[in-house]
Amino acid sequence: MSERVGIDTGGTFTDAVISDGKGGWRIHKRPTTPRTPALAVLDALHHLIPIGESAVELVHGSTHATNALLTGKLGRVCFLTTKGHRDILAIGRQQRDQLYALEPRPPRPAQPRKLIVEVDERLDSGGKTVRKLEDREVERVVKAVVAKRPQVVAVCLLHAWQQPRHERKLGRALRKLGIQVVLSCDLAPEQREYERATTTWADAGLRPVVAPALGVIADALEYGWGKNSKLRIMRSDGGTCSAAAAAKEPVHLALSGPAGGLSAARTLADARGDRTILTLDMGGTSTDVALLSAGELPLEELELAGLPLLVRGLPLHTVGTGGGSLARFDPAGALQVGPSSAGAEPGPACYGRGGEGVTITDAHLLVGRLHPRRFLDGSHPLDLAAASAAVDKLGVSPTDLLEIASADMERALRRVSLADGHDPRTLKLYAFGGAGGLHAAWMAARLGMPEVVIPPFPGAFSALGLLSAPPRRNLARTVLAALPSFNSRRRMFRPLVTRARGELMAEGVSSSRIRIRRLLELRSSGQSAVFPLVEGPKLLERFHRAHRKRFGYSRPGEEVILVAVRVQADGPAGSFWSKRRGRRHRPFALEALPAVFPESGSHRFRRSKWYQREHLKIGAEIRGPALIAEYSATTVVPPKWRARVDGFGCLSLSPVDSK
Repeated sequence: MSERVGIDTGGTFTDAVISDGKGGWRIHKRPTTPRTPALAVLDALHHLIPIGESAVELVHGSTHATNALLTGKLGRVCFLTTKGHRDILAIGRQQRDQLYALEPRPPRPAQPRKLIVEVDERLDSGGKTVRKLEDREVERVVKAVVAKRPQVVAVCLLHAWQQPRHERKLGRALRKLGIQVVLSCDLAPEQREYERATTTWADAGLRPVVAPALGVIADALEYGWGKNSKLRIMRSDGGTCSAAAAAKEPVHLALSGPAGGLSAARTLADARGDRTILTLDMGGTSTDVALLSAGELPLEELELAGLPLLVRGLPLHTVGTGGGSLARFDPAGALQVGPSSAGAEPGPACYGRGGEGVTITDAHLLVGRLHPRRFLDGSHPLDLAAASAAVDKLGVSPTDLLEIASADMERALRRVSLADGHDPRTLKLYAFGGAGGLHAAWMAARLGMPEVVIPPFPGAFSALGLLSAPPRRNLARTVLAALPSFNSRRRMFRPLVTRARGELMAEGVSSSRIRIRRLLELRSSGQSAVFPLVEGPKLLERFHRAHRKRFGYSRPGEEVILVAVRVQADGPAGSFWSKRRGRRHRPFALEALPAVFPESGSHRFRRSKWYQREHLKIGAEIRGPALIAEYSATTVVPPKWRARVDGFGCLSLSPVDSK
């Protein structure tokens, strides 16, 4: 019997969680080792389960693929495309994200032009052959590729999603020589040439980076914890896969890390009976916000580092504002916070590891919102003098820094709620991450939200979510045809269902426990807006209802186009939230210290009580101003707010006059 452990690697800390066997959890946080992330993962695992004690099933969420795409530190890729389309990656789409920039520099894949090979072949938009791929052309292309000595070859030929025979012919010839190949027809058989090209290129570039990193962890598990140990990886879509599947298609790990927190938030919200919620995940490097509706986690096409990817992921919006975000003055003299971060090495100035930049963590310490002796249960005391010296050197006000950081997060929350027609005054805010509780009530007050929910173990909540995520596959294929009959649609789904089932069963999931979800992506004729709908009765009626909700009108007589069919296959998911009862009571404070609460409209220090969350029982109620410390995080209860511990062990924060 193996022990299940969830480990999430963040930019500053690596978080690990395991069941204590008594209905609770043991957690451990340690600084991330950015140069070799596996070291922190294995060290955290060893802290919870010593080497040789038992077999382990490790579920891992990692920012390795994310950081590789953001920094451009990828493998050497040779890109093959149809003759005449050599510059498809450089040209991209004719979109201007910065309308008034005189010299816009849109992000593009960092693919050297000398490593692009054109293939003399051509299919039309319907998949019919215009120019056949001859054997002698295949030989020429293979020789050209070998001469360029790539680590991986990415093949993306024009209209290959309609007819893959040319790509497959090239793939067979290259693989005979032992060359790794990524074919767009296998990875992303969907319309839009540029997006298919960026997806194929990104996956190829990630393979030499991600596979060795996962291999180090997998080998260490086998030799240290036994041959029965397993490694599973969190995907961007909120599900998990085997390490082998992750290494084969690493582009699906683009948002592996943050997905665990959203998975845990949705399962907790379902248990508490909360439908649509906003989430705020503030870690050491960045803050992720999302709007989650009841039931299934919504999925959307991803964009990372400005590159569109034809893979589905959870609907995250990220801002470069985390606990380690550095303050600076821009050329115009305005104070900025982030996106650069102190990271884990050296970390904020108050960590005492040589960091000299001013971070949000330093600002919180200086205004009394972090306890210098209770950080990580006292195992990591904070250096108040170092934080003060860094702030004095830059010449900034800690409260001004916190105001700017909060404004960035407020804009992000408004973008995922108000911009999509959701009134935040009707929603609850689920806040987690090591720094989420420091800003949560502040954000809720600005948006008029009635309640903040701080879950158990907020600083390791993403790691906890890894243990509840199901094995999952998401597969899609473009159709682009008038909506066919139900029976015709079932035939379109069949190969996707077969492949998804086969991949999950190969990972040990019983066929009887696989749940299939069939989705159709529909749009009106002549429009570009796509509506994903679950296959089933009254499909057209549901489509027009969704169209009216988004645009205010619908045209029932117009032709409806089936853009794509998509299959989501899930294995069994875990759920460990159960409600318990407790009596309302007022707990005793450990001590009282001065702290600043900017959201109260005054920047003066106020005497504030400190509580230890691990000592609070269900039913405990605390009136602000107060601060609640725990091993993985700190929660601020502002003046005129109260916090109570609900039956799920969550801290529920609300204004005192709230009903």
